Amino acid sequence: MPAALGLMDRVGCKYIELSPSGTGLRGFGYSDNIVGRRGRLDDIHIEMYASRRYLTVTGRPIWSGPLVPLQGFADVANAIRGSDLQKGQKLLKQSSVSSVSSVGIPPGTLPTHPGQRNRCLFEFARYVKGINPHASKQELRGLVGRWHELALPVIGTKDFGTTWGDFMNGWDQVRQPYGETMQSIIDGIDKSESLPKGIVDLGYGPHANYLVRVCLALQTHEGDAPFFISARQAGDLLGVHFTDASKMLMALVVDGVLTLVSKGAGKLASRYRYVWTDQSGHR
Repeated sequence: MPAALGLMDRVGCKYIELSPSGTGLRGFGYSDNIVGRRGRLDDIHIEMYASRRYLTVTGRPIWSGPLVPLQGFADVANAIRGSDLQKGQKLLKQSSVSSVSSVGIPPGTLPTHPGQRNRCLFEFARYVKGINPHASKQELRGLVGRWHELALPVIGTKDFGTTWGDFMNGWDQVRQPYGETMQSIIDGIDKSESLPKGIVDLGYGPHANYLVRVCLALQTHEGDAPFFISARQAGDLLGVHFTDASKMLMALVVDGVLTLVSKGAGKLASRYRYVWTDQSGHR
């Protein structure tokens, strides 16, 4: 707690309260609409947002000062980014597969069988471009070197030069970086539109009602195919703990708003279909 409060002080927060889960802290204030960050700094997990987030206020203050301009916001966000880049530069020196999660190489981007190399390498390019679109060639080379080292038992005799060249070709071809599609869908939601008929009668409240809008937007984007959303993604979008978001998704399934197509496991998000219709058959 003291370390987290110290970090809040560095940002410049004067109003700080407990998070909805009771296990973290949230600070509020004013800032320019600059890019936030998610990551770790001084062994503390941090999420910083300046826009595009719907957050709750618990009213359980630790410091109950006024909302003021957060003069240290950009400084801390850049410090997190710098810490992430240092990790990327150390990737070639690390050899344990157990370090995958800590250095940010998602297991889903690593091939598990022959023939998956090209697809997985492109997905890795999408992932890196989404989380660090302005990475230098040196930083990218370190990340790709680590990916190559982990994938080598499956891809066989491919040398690093081939992997590096294929990655850079994929990097140039990426049109939808990781996370960009979801964000574009969320940005397109019109909160002024009425909720689908009958949803208000379910008495959910603002968080679950917004989750209905999100699921409807995702379904519209996917057409007849099921859409993916994890409890953590939903929690981030709603500004609640992922366990609460999981309960909301379950409530939507129980009430017939969604159908669970397949339950997620590990890094894989659950798949749903939005099936709620009014009496006229409209979503």
